[in-house]
Amino acid sequence: MMRIAVDARFYNEAGPGRYVKNIIGELEKLDSKNSYFILLRKDAYTSYFPKAFNFTKILADYPWYSFSEQILFLFTVIFLKTDIFYVPHFNVPVFYPGKLVTAIPDLIMHDYSTEEGTTLPRKYYKFKKLLYFFVVFMAVLKSKKIIVPSMATLSDMKQHYKFVTDSKLVLAYEGIDKKIVESSKETAKVSDTLLLEDLEIRKPYLLYVGSMYLHKNVDRLLQAFRILKDEKRFEGCLVIIGKKDQFSAKIKELAQKLFGDNSVLLPGESQYIDDDKLSIIRRNALCYVFPSLKEGFSLTPLEAMVFNVPCVISDIACHKEIYGKACLYFNPLDPKDMAEKIDLMITDEQVRERLRDEVSTLLAKYDWANTAADTLKVFEGVFKDG
Repeated sequence: MMRIAVDARFYNEAGPGRYVKNIIGELEKLDSKNSYFILLRKDAYTSYFPKAFNFTKILADYPWYSFSEQILFLFTVIFLKTDIFYVPHFNVPVFYPGKLVTAIPDLIMHDYSTEEGTTLPRKYYKFKKLLYFFVVFMAVLKSKKIIVPSMATLSDMKQHYKFVTDSKLVLAYEGIDKKIVESSKETAKVSDTLLLEDLEIRKPYLLYVGSMYLHKNVDRLLQAFRILKDEKRFEGCLVIIGKKDQFSAKIKELAQKLFGDNSVLLPGESQYIDDDKLSIIRRNALCYVFPSLKEGFSLTPLEAMVFNVPCVISDIACHKEIYGKACLYFNPLDPKDMAEKIDLMITDEQVRERLRDEVSTLLAKYDWANTAADTLKVFEGVFKDG
C-alpha cells in the first residue's frame, strides 16, 4: 500500500485548480487501496470533503510561488512520510528529498512574459522569473515521472530540457469537467434571458473565455472583430469572459479605442462569473473563438463544444493535436484570416453540420477518469521501482 501526498493548494482555482480537483475526484472513485493526503489552502480546506475513507485532507495554507512554499510547505510534506509526493503543477519544493511525480501542463512562461501586467517592481519581477526557471528546472530534474497533457507539451519539454529521457515523460490527456457536462444537458430557461439581460449581453454574440495574457492573443481577436464590423458581416457583439486584472484592463482600453460602444463586453470587469453563469453564457453563444498563440492542452473549446457551440480556433500544434477536424482553424497572427473563418462558421450551415459530426467522437475521447487511471499507473510504477 502506498502513502501519497497530493499538492492540492490550487484546488477550486482556475486552470491548475480544475486539473487537481478533477484528478482527486476520479482517484477517490478509482483507488480504495492506497492512502492519500490532500494538502489544501484554507478556503479549499473548508470546501473539500473527502468522498473516500482513504483520503485525508490536511491544511497547508502556504501561497504558491512563495518562499514559504519552499520552506514551511516542504517540512509539512516531509513530516507526512509518504512514499510519493504528487505535484500537479511545476511549483515543487525544490529540496524535497523523496520520490516526486509532477504534472506539468505547459511551458508557456518560458516563451511569453507576464511582465507587462505585473504590479511588482521590475527588478523583483525579474528575480521571480529567474526563480521560476530554477524551480521548473529542479522539478524536471528531480521528478521520477512528469505527466504532460499533450504531445505539444511533451515536445516543448524535450526542446527546453534536452536531458529529459522519453521514459520520464508520460502523456495523459485531460478531460471535461462532469459538472459542465451535466449543466449542458439543461435546456434554455427564463433565467437564461434574465442573466443575459443583467450582464447586458445581447444575442447573437461571439464568445471567448480565458485569461487575457499576451499569449492568449485577445488583441488580435478584437482586430478581427473590427474587420467583421467594418465589412458588415456580423451585427452582434463579442463577449469576453475572464478575471479582472492588469491584462483585462488593457483589453478593455483597446476595445473602447477600436469600438467606442458596447459591441465588446467584459462582464467579468464588474462581477464574478461563476460556473453556473458561464454555462448559461456558453449555451446561448453563436460561436466560440479561441485565438491563443500557445497552449498545453486548451480545455475551453472542448467545454464550448459540450454546449453544441461551434468553435473557431488558432492553428497551433496543440489545437491540431487535440481537436483534429472538429474545428475551423485560422492563422492567429492574421486578424483578416481570423475574421474570414468566423464569418464562414456563422454563415455556412454545411460547415457547422460537418463539424458537429466530428465533435461527438471527439468529446468521448477526453475523460478525467482516463487521466486519473494513467496517473495511478505512474504512482504504481514509481513505487515499484524502489
